[in-house]
Amino acid sequence: MDEITAQQEIAFIKKIMTDSRRIIYKDGTGFIFWGIIVVIGLIGTYFSIVENHLYILNWLWPLLIFFGWVVSFVDGRRKSKKLIVKTFAGKILSVVWISCGIAMTIIGFAGNISGALKGFYISPAISVILGIGFAITGFIYGKKWISALSIGWWLGALIMFFWPGLYSLLFFAAMMFLFQVVPGIIIYNKSKKEIAGTVQ
Repeated sequence: MDEITAQQEIAFIKKIMTDSRRIIYKDGTGFIFWGIIVVIGLIGTYFSIVENHLYILNWLWPLLIFFGWVVSFVDGRRKSKKLIVKTFAGKILSVVWISCGIAMTIIGFAGNISGALKGFYISPAISVILGIGFAITGFIYGKKWISALSIGWWLGALIMFFWPGLYSLLFFAAMMFLFQVVPGIIIYNKSKKEIAGTVQ
């Protein structure tokens, strides 16, 4: 009886991994989209401070994050309607990244406005959360290299925590491009090929 249960559990896990290949490319586009938004915000923040145009910060991040959430919500609803069967893996990943997104939004806005987090410490705090998101995502996808990206996020967070400063904005922008936008492009391209049956 235990052997049958174990086989059923293994089959269930394999099904989750198989299902994840059908949804991974959607998350690839999400990584790219949000990565670009954050890079724009970080570079904009850097030059706003350098050029002493701090008033730009009053609307830059609220506008970017609001735009990102609206586009993600609309796109998510559109894709959800097209899915005949909603996979368990898809539900897990949605919960993971929505939770991470909410947490990062709270840290970015409430942490700054309340004064609980100084400006230069927001990036490393968010980097820690991104590391968690990528670690879980890589496990669900069955892709070790995606989980390994979390190491980059966490090491980067340590650097920014111990050596905060204006440069950390550009440092975090570079991290966002290398650890999120580029992997997002790779994930999207590979997954489209897998779905088309051109990659085994």
